[in-house]
Order: sequence, then structure tokens, then C-alpha cells
Amino acid sequence: MSVRGLRERHADVTAGDASDLRIEKGEVFGLLGTDGAGRSTTVEILRGSRSRDPGEVSVLGRAPATAPRA
Repeated sequence: MSVRGLRERHADVTAGDASDLRIEKGEVFGLLGTDGAGRSTTVEILRGSRSRDPGEVSVLGRAPATAPRA
């Protein structure tokens, strides 16, 4: 999984600002941060249930928002 330049905005608030992340096969990771840091929004983008603002997201080599559920 890779994330590059991801930025999450809610109205006039930026929750995550240009996040870059790369997780290799077999790795385990966690997201930490204060309220409003964008943890839940990032996970929703990674699973494809929320559209992203600018940035690139790839999970198993595909864009989660447009990849088939299979």
C-alpha cells in the first residue's frame, strides 16, 4: 500500500496535510494522532468508502475508490 501527497479537507479544516506512507506486504501499522488529525478519514480513503482530495493512493496495486470489490 502506498499513499503520496494525501490531503483531507472538511469544509475549511485540513485534517491530514500531504501525508506520505508506504506499507509493505506483511507489515503491521497503526495511525496515532489527536482528535481531528484525520485517522478515520485516512482509513476510509484506504478502504475506498471516501473519496480523496489531492494525492495518490494505491492498495494492492489499485486505487481503492475505483477498484472492484473482489
